[in-house]
Amino acid sequence: MKSQKTVLLLTLIFSLSTFALYSTSGYIGDKACLECHDGLMGKSKGNIHFRLQDFETKGHKKGCESCHGPGAAHAEEGDAAKIFTFKNASADAASGACLKCHQGMNASDWNLSDHAANEVACSTCHPVHQPKSMAKSEPELCMSCHNDIRVKSFYPSHHPMREGKMKCSSCHQHHGSLVKNLKTNERLNDLCLSCHAEKRGPFVFEHAPVTEDCMSCHNPHGTVANNLLKQNEPFLCLQCHESHFHAGRLGLTEDRTLPSTGWTSENPHGTEGWRRAFLTKCTQCHFKIHGTDDPSQSTSGGGRGMIR
Repeated sequence: MKSQKTVLLLTLIFSLSTFALYSTSGYIGDKACLECHDGLMGKSKGNIHFRLQDFETKGHKKGCESCHGPGAAHAEEGDAAKIFTFKNASADAASGACLKCHQGMNASDWNLSDHAANEVACSTCHPVHQPKSMAKSEPELCMSCHNDIRVKSFYPSHHPMREGKMKCSSCHQHHGSLVKNLKTNERLNDLCLSCHAEKRGPFVFEHAPVTEDCMSCHNPHGTVANNLLKQNEPFLCLQCHESHFHAGRLGLTEDRTLPSTGWTSENPHGTEGWRRAFLTKCTQCHFKIHGTDDPSQSTSGGGRGMIR
């Protein structure tokens, strides 16, 4: 009997001290919040924040007020300006509230992200009170803002996002990174080569744009040209390389016979034969365009022709 009284007394003392702590600091606890915002409990069923509330409250943390701040003045006066709300806060303030807890993973790079620079808050994509942690699934969520990328995803050549085999986050780190919001801390090429390993060197004969930046020739979000090339051949190649001198010459009108072998080459295109051969696709001959260890047959180029 004496022990039961002792337990009750200690419980009362603990409750009073907790109440005193809340009342002096302006915190009033979740029950007071839910007297008015009772609809949030049903709406937020399954939300990660609400699943952690019991744990946080038992650990003498502040539940709803962990994010919204002390609620005593708001509850007493019913004034929305007396409490922090994500709806009325600036993007920096809203994200700052989230970053008090979410400091792991890549959140430390948030201030380096394009989202932060363009005043996009965490709560823009991650609704605080909804059951799911994201407002929409990828890539729909991203493309609700990035309409230019949505358009490119419908081009003939594109990464298989619409087919469900990739997501924006397959390549992008939405919370910021050291390299253009991409999942790499070094070169952009390293991200591309994590999938396209067959293009990884080093090669004896290398193509300079390949080693510098894959996006010199490719647009990863989608293009009209094949293989995500920014332009069709030979126009893409001719931006850096001058045209073969053969392309400006008139071809023969008759078949060509090699004196050494007696082998005859037909000439169905007449005088336009050389133009057609050298102004179609450069990769008809230079098909090892990403690099090769085998020297080309030409001697004038020092073996760098990338034709085998």
